[in-house]
Amino acid sequence: MNQLAHKQEQQQEAPNAQESIESCRALFSGSARRAKLRKYYNSLPDKTRGLILIAGGMPPKDYQRKFEDFTDLELHKVRKGMCYLKDAIAGFDFHLGDVRRLRHYQFSSTH
Repeated sequence: MNQLAHKQEQQQEAPNAQESIESCRALFSGSARRAKLRKYYNSLPDKTRGLILIAGGMPPKDYQRKFEDFTDLELHKVRKGMCYLKDAIAGFDFHLGDVRRLRHYQFSSTH
């Protein structure tokens, strides 16, 4: 048998059924998104984590805790804090444009 036919036989082999089922379940279980969320949250600066916690109604002293250390109820509050901050910034963006372009004199009445 030539090399091309041998390669085609190898490619036609179906993967193990159990492996296929597990990979499909992983797509719908949210574990991949949760892993990304955990990695990103843990990499945030302390100040940002504190803001998220305050916005979610938690004490800011918990900013040092890792994502995996929170209970489900606390994680719900973290999510609510992120949503609250997102809504607040989206409101500013809608009414004033990009908030990064606002200057000091636009805030100060003495300038």
